[in-house]
Amino acid sequence: MVWRVPVLAIVFAALIVIAASASALWMVDATGQALINRLERESATTELDMYAEMRREEGAEALVREVARHARVAGEHHVVALADKDRKLLAGNLSSWPLMPQGDTAWSPLPTDEGPDVIHAAIRTLPDGVHLLVGRDDSMREAFSETVQWVALLAIFIVALACLLPSAVLIALSARSVRDLSSTARKISSGEFSARTPIHGGTGPFESIAQAQNAMLDRIEHLVTGLKTVTDSLAHDLRTPLARLRSSLESGIAASDQGEKQTALEDALAETNRTILAFSSLIDIARAEGGISRDAMTRVDLAALIRDVTELFQPLAEEHDLEMNVEAPPSEILGHKPLLMQALGNLVDNAIKHAPPGSRLDLSLAREGEDVRIVVADHGPGIPADKRADAVKRFQRLGAGDTPEGVGLGLAIVEACAHLHQGSLTLEDNHPGLKAALILRG
Repeated sequence: MVWRVPVLAIVFAALIVIAASASALWMVDATGQALINRLERESATTELDMYAEMRREEGAEALVREVARHARVAGEHHVVALADKDRKLLAGNLSSWPLMPQGDTAWSPLPTDEGPDVIHAAIRTLPDGVHLLVGRDDSMREAFSETVQWVALLAIFIVALACLLPSAVLIALSARSVRDLSSTARKISSGEFSARTPIHGGTGPFESIAQAQNAMLDRIEHLVTGLKTVTDSLAHDLRTPLARLRSSLESGIAASDQGEKQTALEDALAETNRTILAFSSLIDIARAEGGISRDAMTRVDLAALIRDVTELFQPLAEEHDLEMNVEAPPSEILGHKPLLMQALGNLVDNAIKHAPPGSRLDLSLAREGEDVRIVVADHGPGIPADKRADAVKRFQRLGAGDTPEGVGLGLAIVEACAHLHQGSLTLEDNHPGLKAALILRG
């Protein structure tokens, strides 16, 4: 089916070229034949006038001699003849006078002994009754027609090379691009999400479609991979809190002391809250990565948002004996305010948890060209360079040991927020400590 369309297109184009060439050939031939006919008629009329004038001035014998001489030297394609009033040949290069109706003829095809319509001639009857014929055979017309045919064939060949060949190449290239797009679509529909359409480095429409398709497939593969990762992570990482929840409930049921029952219930409630937090965080990540939250974007005052986060975490920072230093000049972006506040809150919360008592926590806001850079820096143990890529993965709790606090989704939410705002999250060394930079497109 892929090749049927190009073949039909080539055949259709060929038919158009043939029809146009045939029409042009007919017009050229008809125009040329009409021109030849007019020129020959005018030439014959001139000769008849000359012979008539000679007959009047020099007499009949001079006319006979002139016609005979002309017949000898005029050539085989020039016809001239003189006949008496009974149409008996007196001179000329015809074997017999043509059979025709009585009267003069201006210019018309005449039958001869050589066959019908072989010559075109003009006939005039002179005052003494003799008949004078001047004509031409059809060789010039036939030669012109043959020349036109050969020229037409050459023109068709040139037109075919100039039109059909580039068209065939263009159609073949288009067919290749369509096959590539179709092949990629079939592979994707069969579950091969890594399939991509080849890019040949051109700038045509099919290249643009292929690039857009590949970008779309990159996004789909990323989302499908993320969904698979979340599903696998949920199946693996939630087993532990659910097991602890079950253990707490079983301990509460088995305990005889009321205080032990209360402690078991409180532990179960804490595990339930952590599980709910994990699911809520996963929903936030899914909304951010899927771009669903873009509809809720508004103009966000980042300086005011940083002040709000600072006020929210100030009591926790004081509890850990930390000083919070904030530098936030006025700056606005089009963003999702709740998700931005959650992302910045996660960075500040992580910094407070890992910063040593008596140290300082720095929050800064700066515009760099079209981007806005929000930095949260602490002086804690930091994250080794070879572990930073793992730190932003879901359900990763670097250095958490066996402590159940948190679910390992804090930095994953920050990175999803950055992607939603066409930015990125970078983790750098603060010498000592960690410097987390949330870069947003302003």
